[in-house]
Amino acid sequence: MKRFWVIIFNLVLLSVPSALVWAAAEKAEALQKKVNVTKLSGINYFFASWYNDNMWLYALIVTVLMGVVGMLIAVVTDVFLKMIGMEVHKIEHHE
Repeated sequence: MKRFWVIIFNLVLLSVPSALVWAAAEKAEALQKKVNVTKLSGINYFFASWYNDNMWLYALIVTVLMGVVGMLIAVVTDVFLKMIGMEVHKIEHHE
């Protein structure tokens, strides 16, 4: 019986986001905003022009960039931890 209620609960959780998507369809005009790039320079201009030209490409580039920055932070942290003598390796899980 518990398994049945878990399945029903999961179906409800999966259906709620799709219902919210249809409810928010009227507010899609808010995505048409453009960033004023006249006073920007360098990397700010670079990202703002991508945002204005193609929001999907901007989202893809920012997502990939966040992953790369996260990996760089992890590598630098590993180097510092190894320098102070801590063991840095994957944890082995025994189940």
